[in-house]
Amino acid sequence: MASTISGPGILYVNSKIARTDLINEESYMKWYSEDHIPEIIETSAINSALRWKDVDPKANKPFLVMYPMKDIAFTQGEEFKKIRVHSDLLPNQGPIYDLADIDVRYYGLIQTYDPKGAKPEQDFDDWYRKEHLEMIAPTRGYLRTTRYKLLYYRTNAQSRELKGLPPRPEDKEVQAPPTWLAIHEFDTEDLDTKALMATADTEWSKGILGSIARMEALTYHHVASYGDGKFFHGQ
Repeated sequence: MASTISGPGILYVNSKIARTDLINEESYMKWYSEDHIPEIIETSAINSALRWKDVDPKANKPFLVMYPMKDIAFTQGEEFKKIRVHSDLLPNQGPIYDLADIDVRYYGLIQTYDPKGAKPEQDFDDWYRKEHLEMIAPTRGYLRTTRYKLLYYRTNAQSRELKGLPPRPEDKEVQAPPTWLAIHEFDTEDLDTKALMATADTEWSKGILGSIARMEALTYHHVASYGDGKFFHGQ
């Protein structure tokens, strides 16, 4: 586990249904919306949850929920650890880790770029600050970007161990997620992909992107918000 998990950030939970013979998407989302998320936003430190679904029907883990927090150190305390993994809404009352493959990441906020609102924060990578975001900003429907650094993550197998559940042979080792996360928000699903791809064609971009060992580029549409529904920009 990372030595320091504190400060503003997001709990980033990416998942897929593993036991489609026992639970379908409707039941899985019912558990999320009516049981799991309400329990989480009733805690003392998490007031908001945003649920997303990958636009790619073949996505490996199509379901995403993000929980913004003023201090993600809360995730290290007993109140957070007591959040239930069993429920009457789940087949055999759960646990959920028997039914879904869930990856959990803790990201610390490092920068907010909002050309129509908040000013960029100080610690900001030169490429993003001086070129990349300014090239993305004029594209159709662009709203803002928030950037994060991975502080900790755990696999479904590690979550089972954390909750005292026995290991399963189908829970295999997975590759560590990327260190850096940039969330670009748009108010339309009709993205100008040609303009977005062009932002990677500059010499500076080619140098930066060419040095990256692994990159994930995923597109989600917003499904629902819970609690106060606020992100770090307050909207």
